[in-house]
Amino acid sequence: MLFANDLTAEGRPLHYDDATAAYHHYSLRAQTTEVGDADSKEATRMKCSIEGCPGEYEERLIVHTVRHRGQVIVIDQVPAEVCIVCGDVLLKPETVRQIEALLRTASVPARTVPLYEYA
Repeated sequence: MLFANDLTAEGRPLHYDDATAAYHHYSLRAQTTEVGDADSKEATRMKCSIEGCPGEYEERLIVHTVRHRGQVIVIDQVPAEVCIVCGDVLLKPETVRQIEALLRTASVPARTVPLYEYA
């Protein structure tokens, strides 16, 4: 199942051209805006987009996992905005573009991780 928030800025699926990719809960943030006084060191946080969630998003580094060309790819240290209550994740368009570029290059991974299948 593909939802509108599963699309990149160009309108392509976030499944990275792999028809067997698993559904994920990441959303694409349309734009970055900061609200508040320009002199203020901390901008007002954006409210969570999940209906009924009272949380706000904060910037964090996450581990992003995708299935690409039949392989499970794990990308560490991905900047994202994460709801502090429900854990909803937003990726900025430039982050999605950088992930897509990384997957296109097919470079040697920094390290490998074990993969376990749920039986």
